[in-house]
Amino acid sequence: MKIDIHVHTKKTKRGDSENRNINAERFNEIIRETEVRILAITNHNHFDIEQYQQISEKVNDICQIWPGVELDIIEEGRRGHLIVIVSPEKSQELNDILVDLLKDTTADDFNISIENTVKYFDNLEPIYIAHYHAKTPNLLDSDIDKISSSVKNPKRVLKEATNSISTGIYISHGHSSIYGSDIQNWDEYEEISKTLPDLRLPVESFEQFCLLLEKDIATIDTLLNKKTKESIQLNPFNAAELIDIDIYNDINIIFGSKGTGKTEILKALSRYYNDKGISNTVYESNTLNLKEIFDLKGHHFNTDVEDFDIDDCTEEIESIWNSNEKNITSVSSYVRYFSDEQTNRISRKLKIKDFTPLDESSSERNFNEIVSSLTKVSDFITQIESDQLLKETIGQELLEELTSVLDKILDKLKKESEKRIIDYRSITLFNQFIEVFVEEISKKTGQPQKPINTGFAEYASNRIKIERDLKKVLQNISKPIPFQSEYVGDLGEKGKLYCKTNLVIQNGSFVDGSYTPVKNVTKNPQKYVAAKLTSIFRHLYSNSLFEKITELKEIESSETIKNISDLLQFNRHFTVDNNSYTPSSGESSMVLLHNELLEDKEIYIIDEPEKSLGNDYISDVIVPMLKEKALMGRRIIIATHDANIAVRTLPYNSVYREHDINGYYTFSGNPFSNNLVCKNDTKDDLDWKEISMKTLEGGKEAFGERGKIYGN
Repeated sequence: MKIDIHVHTKKTKRGDSENRNINAERFNEIIRETEVRILAITNHNHFDIEQYQQISEKVNDICQIWPGVELDIIEEGRRGHLIVIVSPEKSQELNDILVDLLKDTTADDFNISIENTVKYFDNLEPIYIAHYHAKTPNLLDSDIDKISSSVKNPKRVLKEATNSISTGIYISHGHSSIYGSDIQNWDEYEEISKTLPDLRLPVESFEQFCLLLEKDIATIDTLLNKKTKESIQLNPFNAAELIDIDIYNDINIIFGSKGTGKTEILKALSRYYNDKGISNTVYESNTLNLKEIFDLKGHHFNTDVEDFDIDDCTEEIESIWNSNEKNITSVSSYVRYFSDEQTNRISRKLKIKDFTPLDESSSERNFNEIVSSLTKVSDFITQIESDQLLKETIGQELLEELTSVLDKILDKLKKESEKRIIDYRSITLFNQFIEVFVEEISKKTGQPQKPINTGFAEYASNRIKIERDLKKVLQNISKPIPFQSEYVGDLGEKGKLYCKTNLVIQNGSFVDGSYTPVKNVTKNPQKYVAAKLTSIFRHLYSNSLFEKITELKEIESSETIKNISDLLQFNRHFTVDNNSYTPSSGESSMVLLHNELLEDKEIYIIDEPEKSLGNDYISDVIVPMLKEKALMGRRIIIATHDANIAVRTLPYNSVYREHDINGYYTFSGNPFSNNLVCKNDTKDDLDWKEISMKTLEGGKEAFGERGKIYGN
């Protein structure tokens, strides 16, 4: 949930923008498109209780509206702004005070001293938020000290920064700080709201928020306990040291100096959850390689041309490989037969030798066609019988009706196939019968054998079949295969990173050293076989046809090319904006961690995710993703040395590991209570903020240096 402590709903001063004006209906529409769940209305020197009530009623189901005002403070001749916010229960009292103060003046002319501000407003137990440093017009440290020393509860005095970076710097130097939108134009609020502070604990009221400011332990424990907590005992070091650790269904950070066993604890937690049936692995950025994960070299890549609706032509290539010449009956055979007078009386009476053989090819083709149809229908029946979803979708009655129709079709196809096989086998047997008789008559009589047929039909059919097979093979070889693109990750300003896979079928002329065979074959036979198939096609009706086929067989390792899939080559590489791109190690780490967090898991166990990552990427991308997973109730366990992760995520649970000459110690705590408690009570409590700064950033000096880098 996000909080906005500085919102204007009216133009109340001459310098205010007209775009600050908004009615309850429009306000309701905008807020429902954001994640803002607490909002304070703080117009300049003005409080409109009627508008406040209208807005509150409109959004009370999703957003708390707190009443407030932004006052012009005059102190020692200097002007600054101070926001005063009170409980919704005291909105009428706030209104009465401001009506009284403003009765003889206007919002433009009104100003008030710090002393009078405390005098009139402190009985309402408000939160005071002073414009500070770059947030102008600002109050000085001396002014804020005066407020803190004058009010009943100084913990309710905060400094307003301009953004999250400045807020973080102020907090690291011991200041209580927050920032708001100070909205100028409501048309821009939806986008601006994305940058507002997140409240990690589910604050339900103004009073509860104030208790959090005071770090009230009972309140913090109450809010923490709304999350599921699991207490676990681990033995990560295979030694006597047992570790008690609490894991919330939220962000859990493990930090400490190097060598204190953070990685071992993660691995022990991973084993613990795997043993419970919650599958997980420890994400270790230094062990992963983007090139290997996306298999750029194709060690595990395999595909077939049929995956792209291209026939692999296995039967056709085998047929071409095994084809032989069919001889035509020579004219001399006819001359010998007809010039030789038949003298054998019995031979002259046997008319069977004069029968003409029947055509086998058409009957064979008819038979094969019906068998193909029979196979398809049979496969379809098998498929629908095993498809549970189909059964559930169309219902049992309709399924039985469909099955009945298909069974009838199958039965008819079977009968037709039986009829056609009988026709085919009858013709084959008849032709064999004639051939045997003619051959035996010739042997017995010593007369030349009458040629059964010219052989031209077989010769022509053979060449036509080779032509048909070659055409099909070459047509499929020439088909392009669309590239495949897989999203890898976002490189920010550089663009989106994709893994692109290009596939080509070697056609005999393709040359590109970056491509590799998909199958277990080498490039040379791929190229030479494809080229020879083209050459064979050009010699289809020449006398050298079968010489070319013989040359095909003589190509070294040509027997490894059994189908068109064996001619496949691929190239895989990364691209940005369709241009080849090689991501750096840092970019690889960025993408891999981003993808890890995109996966939907019950538990995320991550070891030092900051490795090779820039602070901006961690702050702008990784931290928001971790918070989003936390909102979904996922368990996130991270070992880190990075303050952006360990501090800015505001973890529900921080586990600190410490080592001295006496041994290792485990502390547990959180940033809300700002303490770390030793789990075995052998050491005093530690200050969470001090330890975080010391361990994660190298001390306060490093935080101060960050202030110089980012600018206040």
